[in-house]
Amino acid sequence: MPSDREKLEVESLAAVADRMSNAEHGSRTHTVALAEFTRRQTLAQLQATQAQIDAAEAAKETAIYTRQNAKYLLWSVIVLASSSVLSLILTAVGLWSK
Repeated sequence: MPSDREKLEVESLAAVADRMSNAEHGSRTHTVALAEFTRRQTLAQLQATQAQIDAAEAAKETAIYTRQNAKYLLWSVIVLASSSVLSLILTAVGLWSK
């Protein structure tokens, strides 16, 4: 037979709130409903904490990949600039050698 807490576990949050508001303060029903409220709040906080941890990991990975892409972009700009300078030099040498 399920306990009072287990019975409340499957009820909606509104049903738990109604049960708690209809019970006398300090009664067993009120205490069990309050414990269920606290349990659900704790679960929600744990889920939110895990979501924050996941978001931090994703941000860290994004920063790593952004740094790598910035390095690749820098090297491609250096190669492009070198190629342009070399092309300019070869063009100049070609024009002056005529």
